[in-house]
Amino acid sequence: MNSAIILKGECKMTKVEDEQLFLDLAVFDGLTQSRIEELRQTGYLDSEYENTEKAESFIRLFVDERSDSVVKTLEEQGNYFKDKGKVMFSAGLKNQMAMDIVMEHLSYRMQIKRKRNGDYMKRNGINTP
Repeated sequence: MNSAIILKGECKMTKVEDEQLFLDLAVFDGLTQSRIEELRQTGYLDSEYENTEKAESFIRLFVDERSDSVVKTLEEQGNYFKDKGKVMFSAGLKNQMAMDIVMEHLSYRMQIKRKRNGDYMKRNGINTP
């Protein structure tokens, strides 16, 4: 049974499918040949198995959709390690690896700060380099 939702003639993926696609494109490890071929046919990978602009756009949008809730939760609880589950829940994610990748993207974008011990916190002007 396909769990996709049809909206205005387009196939809209569920959150679980979005999360799996995000992981497949961001990690690209252990994918079956059939999954790689599916990603090529749908335009996410080129003939050299590199992410296309469609894939990069999907990754950016996936992170963008979670950034505000992650930053707000970090602000409320002080840091990521205090309650990782709450941050994951606020981001709407179920996979820890997906959450880690989202946190890395937000850190790279300088929306949050990664501390030396691997923890994350909201940037507040005082701790911004």
